[in-house]
Amino acid sequence: MVITCVDSRVCPCNILGFEPGQAFMVRNVAKLVPSFEKGPTETNVAIEFAVNTLQVENIFVIGHSNCAGIQALMSMKNNSSRITFTPTIIH
Repeated sequence: MVITCVDSRVCPCNILGFEPGQAFMVRNVAKLVPSFEKGPTETNVAIEFAVNTLQVENIFVIGHSNCAGIQALMSMKNNSSRITFTPTIIH
């Protein structure tokens, strides 16, 4: 299993030399794996599926330099409230 950033400039298959289908991939912003204690997330569910169903034995978490997701995380103030946004739905 490979957990990596959604950045389209970083292709884990190219870096690791995998062919399509050789690794179970999870891509999310800044390759973050949230703590399960705060409730299930898509990443947690993917890990549970990979380990319990696909019998994955190794999990690689791969980041990259100048990651905007990490930069945003590190620039947040400890006491700041959650940033919210209103999505625009286009029909």
